[in-house]
Amino acid sequence: MIKEDLANKLVMEKFMILPSNRYVFKICILGSGGIGKTCYANRLCFDKYNDNTKLTIGIDFYSYELPIIIKNEDSLVSVTIWDFGGQEQFQILFPSYISGVSGVLMVFSLINMQSLIRLDWWYERLFKNVDKNKVPRVVLGTKYDLIQTASEIGSELGPDKINDLVIDQFLYRHDEKDFFRCSSKENYNISESFKVLIKKILDTQNMDYDWIP
Repeated sequence: MIKEDLANKLVMEKFMILPSNRYVFKICILGSGGIGKTCYANRLCFDKYNDNTKLTIGIDFYSYELPIIIKNEDSLVSVTIWDFGGQEQFQILFPSYISGVSGVLMVFSLINMQSLIRLDWWYERLFKNVDKNKVPRVVLGTKYDLIQTASEIGSELGPDKINDLVIDQFLYRHDEKDFFRCSSKENYNISESFKVLIKKILDTQNMDYDWIP
């Protein structure tokens, strides 16, 4: 269930400056259900992993904070993360869900070809509601640990494993430069991929910034 008061508050937050040099951004996670979007958010925000994560119904909200230097002052980037389950009955909410978005994580599973094919549909919906040149994106391929494990033991993952050429063609078709293979289980490329998206958002806002070591 969507908490209406929280949703109404967050939907207005694209970019704002709050007291004490705190900058707030809204980031949405798009992709098919059951491919690891919630696991990614849990690992990023809570440093936790659960193999038995329940399928997101409707929308889940997360928060993440990142210390940063902006205009030579210690600042804080505060991110609200919207994890959209994407079930058919909730798709009518998509325009409100995506409204005011600062950046988007486009997600598919490296061992699920259908999830990559379905991501084309998510791109179409996204660009019907936002200016593609004003909303930065990062593409994530989840479940990389399964590919690594299969490679180590000489096992095959079956026909749904997506080869590099198909991924390259997909990225080229959507003019995407930033792609990460990631694993929530192994905490691989989780914070790294998210920081790249934050950097792209700050660049889009023409902000003078530097990371805090």
